[in-house]
Amino acid sequence: MKKNLGYLFVGIMASFMIMPTAVLAEDEVNNSENTSESQSIEQSTEKVIESTEVQSSDMISSSTENESAEKRATTDTTDTIELRSEQPKLEYSIYNKKIGWQVGQENGGSSSFSNDKIEAFKVGIDGIEASLGSIQYRAHVSDIGWQSYVSANEISGVSGKRLEAIQIQLTGTLKANYDIYYRVKVQNFGWLDWAVNGRSAGTTAFSYQIEGIQIQLKEKGQAAPGATKRPAVQYKQPNIKYQSHIKNIGWQASKSNGQTSGTIGQNKRLEALKIAVDNAPVAGGIEYRSHVQDIGWQNYVSNNSITGTVGKQKQVEALSIRLTGELAKHFEVYYRVHAKNFGWLDWASNGQNAGTAGFSYQLESIEMKLVRKGANVSGAKKRYFIPFKQPTISYQSHVQDLGWQASKKNGQTSGTVGKSKRVEAIKINIDNAPVSGGIQYRSHVQDYGWQNYVSSNQLSGTVGKAKRVEAFDIRLTGELSKHFNVYYRTHAEYFGWLGWNKNGGISGTSGYGFRLEGLDIVLVKKESKGPVVSNNYKQAPGDIKNYYMNAPKRIELKTRYYYTDRSLRRGNDIAAGTVINVKRRVLDKNGYPILETPYGYVTAGKNIVTATNKGQKTFMDVPYYNQMTMGYPNGCEEFSLYMALEYLGATHGQNVHQVTNAVPKVPSWGNPHEGFNGNPTDRYGFHTIYPRAFTPYAKRYAPNSRDISGVDTGQFKEELMKGNPIVVWGTYPYLAAPRIDGTYYGSLKVANLHVWLVTGFDGNSFHVTDPIYGTMWVSEGTLALSYSPNKMAVSIDK
Repeated sequence: MKKNLGYLFVGIMASFMIMPTAVLAEDEVNNSENTSESQSIEQSTEKVIESTEVQSSDMISSSTENESAEKRATTDTTDTIELRSEQPKLEYSIYNKKIGWQVGQENGGSSSFSNDKIEAFKVGIDGIEASLGSIQYRAHVSDIGWQSYVSANEISGVSGKRLEAIQIQLTGTLKANYDIYYRVKVQNFGWLDWAVNGRSAGTTAFSYQIEGIQIQLKEKGQAAPGATKRPAVQYKQPNIKYQSHIKNIGWQASKSNGQTSGTIGQNKRLEALKIAVDNAPVAGGIEYRSHVQDIGWQNYVSNNSITGTVGKQKQVEALSIRLTGELAKHFEVYYRVHAKNFGWLDWASNGQNAGTAGFSYQLESIEMKLVRKGANVSGAKKRYFIPFKQPTISYQSHVQDLGWQASKKNGQTSGTVGKSKRVEAIKINIDNAPVSGGIQYRSHVQDYGWQNYVSSNQLSGTVGKAKRVEAFDIRLTGELSKHFNVYYRTHAEYFGWLGWNKNGGISGTSGYGFRLEGLDIVLVKKESKGPVVSNNYKQAPGDIKNYYMNAPKRIELKTRYYYTDRSLRRGNDIAAGTVINVKRRVLDKNGYPILETPYGYVTAGKNIVTATNKGQKTFMDVPYYNQMTMGYPNGCEEFSLYMALEYLGATHGQNVHQVTNAVPKVPSWGNPHEGFNGNPTDRYGFHTIYPRAFTPYAKRYAPNSRDISGVDTGQFKEELMKGNPIVVWGTYPYLAAPRIDGTYYGSLKVANLHVWLVTGFDGNSFHVTDPIYGTMWVSEGTLALSYSPNKMAVSIDK
């Protein structure tokens, strides 16, 4: 059985009599170290806390006093000796401004706030006379530091500020017989190990709050209540070190803490990397991996191992870095890379990918930093990794007689090929781009020249003005231009497909008056091979106006010589004044027009030849169809058209019945300016269709057909020389004189109206192909009289 604690103190006090008084004063000196400012803060805080928690404190004091009274009233029997020989009673409580004082805990109990900070605490000790010793403690408070020690049941801490560490120690005889153990639960650490007898428990410089406290009194010689290795953690800044292997340089010297490793502006690829961390206040390490050319993502390596490749000439294109273990709980790793064609990207962190994917861009340098959890690194943090995606380029052409075509994209042909139709306007747009930027384009337009640049699906060219686009150019803008090339080519009149051009180069022709008929456009990333750029623009010589660009049908030589081939080699002389038929126009090797004739090639220079109608004649041997024998008594307009279409090869695979039955119709005796009034199979009645409605019908098959009503017969010769048959509203039989029977829908009503086809002329005679009476040569006067009442005619031109 233990001796009564009172008798034990008598012996101990006797031993103190011979000790130096300086030793007895040690605790008093420690308690007086605080400054007057700290005392003021503590006193103010203590008053605030106590005034808000009077009821709770009174309850605790009352309870403590009752217990003390009960102990004092205990009789000096054997049972009483046992009670007084027990260790003193330890009580402690924690405070938070939002919650107030928590109900106190006794020796070894855990007192904590769930995920919230402790702002103050107090500790009391009972079961021992005050003269024999007591307890004192202090707190390390955010923005203040270590406060002065306070005594039992006094408040340590500041309302509204977090506790970050504590120290607790015993005094007097109590200190010689007992050890005081305590530990704290810390934000991001959890429960640390046990501290003892005035050692620090908690953290400093991490800015972490204490969320729980546990205190236990042990007699000297008893085992600690748990591990005691790490009761406190002092912050220190770890170092991150990294080393790059660079093309043609090898391993560079190690860099650290935000320094640049690698090269900038030298176009040298980063091929490998090593990373390590030292001076860390906690356990853990670092892991990292590389995305390597032709390999892809490698596995993670750690702590100064090599990621990437050495000696294989392969570029690193992206990186990922992350911390491990306890280091990852308290620190963050930030890193950014300098990528080819992008420069410095934004800061990535904690395992995010940094760099590019799919662009085939090399990394050239890198920077890394370690910061405390929650600390900020200056600089943008949005665009640290850019994956490639293929943009879509779409484009649309407005084509002669067709209008706006459906949109084409990514190299598909917009416009027409082989149909001799001009492109009149274009629109171009880009979607799905992986970077910012856009597209601009402009057109060189007939009679206008170069227009201003437009962008992103705006119209370039003209609509409704019958003006051809002759050339265009396209360029990318913004960041898009750094990472992609735009390629385009033109299908031009006479030349056909020209070669590819790119990035603002001109595609098409100028000076010739040739129409642009079709176009292709593609986008290719910078590091990929695109189409070969060549032979993409044809510009006429400066003196081209001294030449016939539109070849005459007949020319007269003004000199005594001509040329035998396209190289314009001199041929045998022919007398000046000789009239020669022209087959077609071509260009010589220098871009000048030359004329192909039965004698060979002749320059189209106006000082060598002149256009002439002298001796001019033409004849078109069109196929013949008789409307009567085929069951269409009123089908002269339709049969005349079909004969012309078959001669021109423009029936689109339809036979005469299909074309005839496709004529637009209105009711019998309806307006022929709007459609055929009746049916071509009707045997009797005045049934016809006039040019205003007939021309769109003809253009379905021969798109360049034109209403030439009102012209004189001399103009017929010009159309015939172009190879265009002419549908004429005349008379029957055999172009008889017209018989006028009043008016009909605003035009003269010709009682013997009949429609036939003019297919040639020779001097003052015209060749007529009549769908009832066959073919014949008639004088110009006879044809003019038959045609004269309303002068209605349509030239059929494919």
